[in-house]
Amino acid sequence: MPSHISHALLAEDVAGDVGALTGVDPAPTDRLRAILVTGAQGPDFFLHNHRRKPRGFRYGALLHRKGNAPLLASLAHSAATGDREDLSAYALGYITHVWLDRLAHPYINWSAGWRGTPDSHPDRPAMHAFLERLIDVQYLRRHSDLSVAQYRFVDRLPRRAADFFRMRPALVQALRAALVSAADDSQLPRRLLNALHDGLGFYRYTEAPPERYFVLARHRERRGEVSSRWLSLVHPPESLISVDALNLEHREWAHPCDNARRSRQNFEELVAGARERSVRSVRIWQTAVEHPDAEHLRAILDDIGPENLNDGIVGDPPCRRTVCSPLPLIELYEEIKLHFERHTRA
Repeated sequence: MPSHISHALLAEDVAGDVGALTGVDPAPTDRLRAILVTGAQGPDFFLHNHRRKPRGFRYGALLHRKGNAPLLASLAHSAATGDREDLSAYALGYITHVWLDRLAHPYINWSAGWRGTPDSHPDRPAMHAFLERLIDVQYLRRHSDLSVAQYRFVDRLPRRAADFFRMRPALVQALRAALVSAADDSQLPRRLLNALHDGLGFYRYTEAPPERYFVLARHRERRGEVSSRWLSLVHPPESLISVDALNLEHREWAHPCDNARRSRQNFEELVAGARERSVRSVRIWQTAVEHPDAEHLRAILDDIGPENLNDGIVGDPPCRRTVCSPLPLIELYEEIKLHFERHTRA
């Protein structure tokens, strides 16, 4: 991650950039846009696979650590010999996910903290996802002057996982090329569809909930029926956000693994960097589809590189994070819950 709306916005922008560069209509059809937006979620779909079994959850974690370059090279090879249109839309979206994660995650980790750091508050582990949703809300407003409800993210997704049946063999092959543990996983095709089913369900259930959702969730939390971290799964009301999630004030931050790597970039500037890198990578990927020889497929591997998606460095497991300076997210988290708790008492 960042969260899903930021990823979708970047993918749609890059699709327009690439179309303008090649003279192709930059506005995709609804079907191709759905594939593009799904690709833009990268491996995050696997992270939402909690209900259907066999689960693919572990592949979401693994792909955030490694394997994205060979995955994209495999998709290029499949596109050269098969369903070029759909795979091109999916790969374009996936490429944008890779670059935005790499560039934005250090800022998000620095600004959110992580389990036990800088404190042991029980909700600290949820602040990463919570901040990503705050970013979605504020970035969408500045990018498109829309609220989350107006953007209608769910309408940009496929209506059903079956829409991916045609692409499933290529996606399975790509996962097996990317991860050693996937190569002999006989249940991988089923895990992939289960992840898509659960992911689509997660987005439909959590996207732009009405006020009564928050009131009921807070009531159920107080009764011990749901985790205290439920708020990190939804976009909170825009009017209740009181922090500068986008760093528009250019607060200095550092890479959590290296305090010497400091920056004042805001989120919009990080997105701009990811957009520029994505356009370059998409062009290299498209060239490999046109010329699927060893040299051009190797160019994808060299361009995407081995850096992970968790912190943008080379290494598995991810780097040891040591420094952060979180925004007052815990305080905001509690303020929002208190706002809806007052409704339950009214």
